Amino acid sequence: MVPGQETLTARLRCLRPVPADDADYTAMLLDPEVQRWLRPPPLPRMRPRDPLDLLERDQEHWSTYGYGPWVLRDRRTDGFVGRGGLCWTTATGTFAVELPWAIVPARWNEGLATEAALAAVARARELELDDVVSFTVPANAASRRVMEKAGLHLVGPLEHAGVEHVLYRL
Repeated sequence: MVPGQETLTARLRCLRPVPADDADYTAMLLDPEVQRWLRPPPLPRMRPRDPLDLLERDQEHWSTYGYGPWVLRDRRTDGFVGRGGLCWTTATGTFAVELPWAIVPARWNEGLATEAALAAVARARELELDDVVSFTVPANAASRRVMEKAGLHLVGPLEHAGVEHVLYRL
């Protein structure tokens, strides 16, 4: 692994995604519980190809910027637990670095999203990235708590993809 492409936390290995992660991305992102938060109505549900497209975009992000979204693996079992890290977004109307995450539902409420978000914030600081944001639908109390625990503060409402969200900023 090239330096900077793997980050270790107490429970997670945060890794640069590879093509072999396709089945894990697909299973997690097509899960109805995950889609409930990532694709709230009226947005259409993800199609079978969408997770593979996201995986390709994540890999391209790494190739372009030298950092990007991580595949999150349990350090003890090496099992896939989700996606986190850093990626560029224009959801705020300008370029900003987003803290995205999704955790497999079987591992919800274990603090893994917070652990990944804290590692991503630390990585953003190492990279001297100035504008770090995260956003979710207002009803997603769990993600809002993760944002707050990671040191982000509520900025206000944000319309993204035609859906009301709340924007947090580091």
